Order: sequence, then structure tokens, then C-alpha cells
Amino acid sequence: MNEWPELSGIRDDIPPPPGPEVVRAALMRSALDAVEAPAPVPPRPYRAWALLAMEARILHPALWLVSALVMAACVGFVLAKEDTAQLVLALAVPLIAAAGVAGSQGPEQDAAFEVVAVTPTSPRVVLLARMTLVLGYDLALALFASVVLSPLGSMDTGLTSLITAWLGPMAALAALTLLLSVCWSPAGAMGCALTVWSLYALTATDIPVPDGLRHFWTTSPATVGLALALTLAAVIATGTGEPIRRARATHRS
Repeated sequence: MNEWPELSGIRDDIPPPPGPEVVRAALMRSALDAVEAPAPVPPRPYRAWALLAMEARILHPALWLVSALVMAACVGFVLAKEDTAQLVLALAVPLIAAAGVAGSQGPEQDAAFEVVAVTPTSPRVVLLARMTLVLGYDLALALFASVVLSPLGSMDTGLTSLITAWLGPMAALAALTLLLSVCWSPAGAMGCALTVWSLYALTATDIPVPDGLRHFWTTSPATVGLALALTLAAVIATGTGEPIRRARATHRS
């Protein structure tokens, strides 16, 4: 370039181009910034609320609608025929809860099952979130129905008696359905729940049934302890591998 008179002095006051050390320094600075300023983590209450909101959108809308319609039908039946509130709620509420639990489990009822399965969220956390939504919704419906129907009962059938008539059986039957849904299949779990429910329904007739079933269908420390044990077993079994329904557990194209 110095041989061209027109280009003489073109390099005056122009620094030389940067060398490879500039790239190395920029990469090192980026790494240090990433270590010193990690991405902010949302608070746990916000993450829990976000998970519940996401699971509420994933669950089928029929879960909410059917539970509300069946509970409304039970309230209407008691309004038409008084002094049946305790029996009707004792039969209806546990069955509604068991159906809700079975309807929220498995790839057959979950269109986003494969998407949720590959997320970093633990399957146990997803299970607990869904159970919180389903059982919380059914519990709210049952409490509302008990408040509405409590004035229609006899003097011995107050609000507390109505709640204790269905609370323990609801927890135990829902926990049993949850464990069988995780270890077997939602359809099989619902079939077992219907069998237990039908046996208790026979206690309202003259057909003899085992006395132990009547103790199962009460609100007592034994019933609550059984529900907690079954729920804990279901949580432990979740995420440990494919359930018994291996032939239908994975989507096939």
C-alpha cells in the first residue's frame, strides 16, 4: 500500500485490529456475569399457584361439570324427600370424589400426558396438584350441599352429622381409587370403587353385608389413617416406572 502515492498515510492514527484475546476476554466476562447474576427464581407460592392453574386447564372440563350436576341432583332429591340427607350424601359424595380421582389419572383421560411426562416437574408434584384441585372442588361442593340440607334434617341430623357422614368415606374411597389408578388403571380403580360403594349401599336394604364395611364408611381415626396411608403409597408409587397397564401406558402411533 505504501507504493501507491494516493494511499500514503492511510494508516496514520488507525490502531491495529483486535487480536484473539478480545474474544477470549468477552467469553470470560459473559461466563462471570452468568455466575454472578443467575436468573431470578419465582417464589414458591407463585410457582405452586402457577402449577395449579396449569393443571386446572389440562383437566377435562367434564370433571367439574359432572360433579356439580350429580351434587345438584342429590340436593334436589333430598329437597323432594326430606330426612334422607345423611344417607344421600354418604352415598353420593364418596362416589363423586372417586370418579373425579379416576378421571384425572392416566393417559386415557389426559390429552397432554406425553407433554407433562417430559417436563422437569416431578410426577409426584403433578399428582398432588391434581388431587388438590379435584378433591378441593368436590369438598367445596359437598360442604355447600351440607350447609343447604342441614336445616331439612331431624333434630339429630345437624351440619356436623352430615359432614361426618361423608368426610371419612370420601377420603378413604378417593385414596383407594388413587392408589389403584397409579398402580393399575383408572378404569379398574373405578370398578373397585363402585364395588365397595355398592356393598355399602346394600346396608340400606335387608341384605346382610360384612360389619367391617360399616366401619370403613364412617369418619373415624382409623378411616382417616387408612386414607393417609393409601395416599402416601400412591405418591411413593408414582414415577417409579410403568404401571401394570403396560400395554396401554404408552401412546402408540
